[in-house]
Amino acid sequence: MHEGDKKFKEQWEKTLEGGRIRYALIHGSIFGFAVFVIVNLWSLKDQSFPEVYLSRRALDQAVAMVLAGILGYGTLKWWMNQNIYRKILQREKENKSSP
Repeated sequence: MHEGDKKFKEQWEKTLEGGRIRYALIHGSIFGFAVFVIVNLWSLKDQSFPEVYLSRRALDQAVAMVLAGILGYGTLKWWMNQNIYRKILQREKENKSSP
C-alpha cells in the first residue's frame, strides 16, 4: 500500500468514528463560511465592512451558505471519501489474496 493510501485510510477511519453528521457539520460549515467571506470580498469596493459582513442581509446570506455547505459540500465530500476508502480496502484485499 502506498504511504498516501495508508495515511488516508488511518485518518478516514478516525473520521468514521465521529460519523457523517459531525463530519458534514464541521467541514461543511467551514466551507460555507469561507465561501461567504470570499464572495463578499468583491462587495467591499462599493460598500463598508459593516454593510457587507455585519448586516441582516449578510447574516441571512451566511446562514444560507453554511447550510448549503453542510448539506452540499459536507455530503459530497463524505461520499467521495467513502469511495476512496472502499477502493483502498479493495486494493488491500486484492494484494493480500494475490500470491
